[in-house]
Amino acid sequence: MMNILICDDDLYTRKMLEKIVSKKSFINEIFIAEDGVQAIEIAKNKSIHIALMDIDMPKIDGIDAAKIMNGISSETKFIFITAYMDYAIESFDVHPYDYLLKPIDISKLEDTLDNLTKTMIKSSNTVEKITVKDKHNIFFISIKDILFIEKISNELLLHTDKGAYLLNKTLTELESILDENFCRVHRSFIVNIKKISSITHLRNRSYQVSFEGTNKNALMSRYKFDELKKKIVAF
Repeated sequence: MMNILICDDDLYTRKMLEKIVSKKSFINEIFIAEDGVQAIEIAKNKSIHIALMDIDMPKIDGIDAAKIMNGISSETKFIFITAYMDYAIESFDVHPYDYLLKPIDISKLEDTLDNLTKTMIKSSNTVEKITVKDKHNIFFISIKDILFIEKISNELLLHTDKGAYLLNKTLTELESILDENFCRVHRSFIVNIKKISSITHLRNRSYQVSFEGTNKNALMSRYKFDELKKKIVAF
């Protein structure tokens, strides 16, 4: 269950957001702030999982408030609400999950909340190491050392800069336990975003993903390019 903070200096917007958020089954408590100062005080005393932050507010704007709140708890995920996209660079320090432009698209807001919640629940279920084995040995591979995972026929290969290992899992199972650093970019590939060194556009409208410490590559479908690009920008 998630605690959510709504911070906006406009009463109508606060009421609208509260009405939408209150319908979500994953919400535990909703906290309301009229400005950044109130939002900071709430963050000091309550555990806030998601913060919907207006940017243009009196006393302290949403971005500066979010920076202070991020210092209080780095676990809080921010969704900024603004009439202008010019603030995007300023907000980089708190790695916002998304921006919602005013007037707010209710469907987009609901989708954003649903997707963020799924990501946060998945993150809480992730593992730090994956067990692999060969005929004689068992290895414990830290997920941060994984470059990419590849499906070949009915087998999975886990690639690191030290070699490749057979895995007795499916890509779908791995998606459920790997953290937000990983992205399914193709029906046969999951990649570690932090290990990507370059992305090359191929003639068949797909992409080749290269990694640090190896000359092996992964394929990415053109349909996944925008999703991966968004995740890379977030880092």
